[in-house]
Amino acid sequence: MAVTDVFAQTEMYGGESDAAATEAPQYDRPVTVEVTRALSRVINRSRAVAGRVEPARTVDIAFQVPGQIISLDVEPGDRIRQGDVIAQLDQADFNLAVDRAQASFDLANSELKRASSLAERGVAADARLEAARAQFAQADVALREARRRLSQTKIVSPFDAMVARTFVEEYVNVTSAAPVARLQDVSEMRIMISLPEELASLARSAPDAFDIVASFPAVPGYTAPLALRSFATDADPTAQTYDVEFAITGDIDPRILPGMTADVRISNASEEDRQQSVIVPVSAVDTTSRTDPSIWVYQESSGQVARRTVRLGLPFDNEIVVLEGLEGDELVVSGGWWRLRDNQTVTVSGL
Repeated sequence: MAVTDVFAQTEMYGGESDAAATEAPQYDRPVTVEVTRALSRVINRSRAVAGRVEPARTVDIAFQVPGQIISLDVEPGDRIRQGDVIAQLDQADFNLAVDRAQASFDLANSELKRASSLAERGVAADARLEAARAQFAQADVALREARRRLSQTKIVSPFDAMVARTFVEEYVNVTSAAPVARLQDVSEMRIMISLPEELASLARSAPDAFDIVASFPAVPGYTAPLALRSFATDADPTAQTYDVEFAITGDIDPRILPGMTADVRISNASEEDRQQSVIVPVSAVDTTSRTDPSIWVYQESSGQVARRTVRLGLPFDNEIVVLEGLEGDELVVSGGWWRLRDNQTVTVSGL
């Protein structure tokens, strides 16, 4: 009995020990991260990329009805105003269709008036009146359709434009939707460039942090400031670049034409006296967790990390300029920041 009691007590105390171990709080083990010291030095903070001049929009304009072109009133290179006639079809058959529809409409209208008068006097049945109304409605639709098709025998410019090219000649029979002329909206000239992914992430998150100007090999002596218009988030699968479109601001040199090449230079907006800049590795920038980029700073005294929002400049090689948010000489997390939270205790490597 004594031996049995001893075993029973051993099992009871052992069970309590296991339960206590299970219920004891499990403290997070420190995360190991790589840290690098932020440096201050003078660097060249600009980047040049190639671009292409494009109009604000390009439209291939066409007839919506088939027919024979009797006049083509534009030539490639012409500048036209909104509402100017571009081309016109032979209208003879369309005018005849309008006349036939008008005659049917007049007949249906007369029949409706006669049926209404007879119905009011009780001479004709209501069914005749309803039939007259239906015939009138059909004739009205046919007349409006004929007039609409007649109006479509003429193409007018939907906006002020430059004629890039024409696709047809006079007296040629064309089908509906066949392009007649290509129009370019040059009220605003655009420049399309392809940015590598390290620049694209900055242009997306902080477009005002840069001054962007363009020069043109075909127009020496002319430079133009640019303003961001659109940003494609679908990367080119081969080059891994992103298409970004800028607008030329200020007065546009009349020698600038769509299709010309442009040399686009991107520099920090505050290019002052070539002062020292704070430099950190590109891998230290957390651009995924917040709208604004941030960097994790390691405090040696406490062994903890804290997130700090920063304003970034241009990257170069594997480093990037920090315009605001760091003073220099801080220890920043350059690897493993995606596992961190504010005021977390970490162990470090890289020192």
